[in-house]
Amino acid sequence: MAFIKYRKDKPKKGISSKTIGITQRGRFAFYKPVFEKFLSDALFVELFYDPENNQIGIKPVKENTTDSFRIQGKTTKMIVAKKFLNRFNIPIEDRRYDFTFENGMLIVQI
Repeated sequence: MAFIKYRKDKPKKGISSKTIGITQRGRFAFYKPVFEKFLSDALFVELFYDPENNQIGIKPVKENTTDSFRIQGKTTKMIVAKKFLNRFNIPIEDRRYDFTFENGMLIVQI
């Protein structure tokens, strides 16, 4: 008799290359597919906010600047930016957000 491999219906958490996890505590989680595709050359990111369209911009940068956040973590890469969320009073739910990639920046619709 031949073996048939069991395949899960739902992909494993963190598999999606189209979401970024953001928490109310200011943690931005870049799951492995997102990191490898969009941030692998960067050690830091700079954050931007568009209050008119309610969007967060995440720009990867290779070198540390006065406004950058260091990407940290071994498996799930992340930054901690609670002060950024507080400064602009950005309403965040603890969940994964879809994003687009435009002009070298990840754009997260809040």
